[in-house]
Amino acid sequence: MTARDLAARNLATRQRLAWWVVALAAAIFAAALALTGPAPAQNPADRKAVDSCPAEGGCPVEGGSYRIILPQPAPAGERSGAILYFHGYQGSADETIADQGLVAVAQRLGVALIAADGMARTWSYPGSPGHHRDEFAYVGRVLDDVAQRFPVDPGRIMASGFSQGGSMVWYLACRMPARFAGFAPIAGAFWEPLPRGCAGPRPNLIHVHGVSDTTVPLAGRSLRSGYRRGDVFKSLAILAPGGCTASLAAAIEAPADPPQLTCRLASGCAGPARLELCRHTGGHIAAATWVERAWRLIMPPEAPPASTGARLTFP
Repeated sequence: MTARDLAARNLATRQRLAWWVVALAAAIFAAALALTGPAPAQNPADRKAVDSCPAEGGCPVEGGSYRIILPQPAPAGERSGAILYFHGYQGSADETIADQGLVAVAQRLGVALIAADGMARTWSYPGSPGHHRDEFAYVGRVLDDVAQRFPVDPGRIMASGFSQGGSMVWYLACRMPARFAGFAPIAGAFWEPLPRGCAGPRPNLIHVHGVSDTTVPLAGRSLRSGYRRGDVFKSLAILAPGGCTASLAAAIEAPADPPQLTCRLASGCAGPARLELCRHTGGHIAAATWVERAWRLIMPPEAPPASTGARLTFP
């Protein structure tokens, strides 16, 4: 046998051996599949949320940037709603999208989570110590950019935020009510000097505040720099003038412990928009479930479900 014949026979032997290895592996896999059944489909709620903006710098707009996490899986051929969230003082958009509670809420609701990014880690609304940019122009650019680049319905966006971010939400409700379907500020209000009035139409707004909050008290407080955080009840009266919010200032019997809420609806206000004040016994805190509750109550077309952890005491 020549060297060439020997090489050819060895090659054929190796090929037959490789084929038997592949066949054996396929048989083992088939047997295992028959015993265990097909792999279960992955629960959408268990899928990792993906930031759709560049890791460095976020999604740029004139005057700043933002981050966005789209629902997983995204509705085929449909535009989802969105929560535009404003972080507190010294926070950032990166911290917002790293908040697993907020991300989980957005995923459960099947909506996008948009994280606004304050310049110098603060917000420059009227009365604020920050004077870095026109926040209303910035928010308008973010909304326009999101509608252009992502499958988000511009008519189904709710603004929410905590502390100084909550105050930013109040000013958006006053100055840009038509750009949002609703507002859910937490532990924030107008700053002094209080606005003389707000643009119409009066929006849906659900505000949450702790009765033991000493950082941003319900009655407001002065800062050593001369600035003053405004009174929540006066803020409500500015948003809905005419006396319809007076009942919201009444004492609440045995307010609930966080994260539970005791809530009151304003009655007799002009228009159909929901105006609600929810309180808890805690201090300067926020819970992602409060944002979820506000979305389910504010957003059509689904009927508002019974709100876990909140009892409606008025009317």
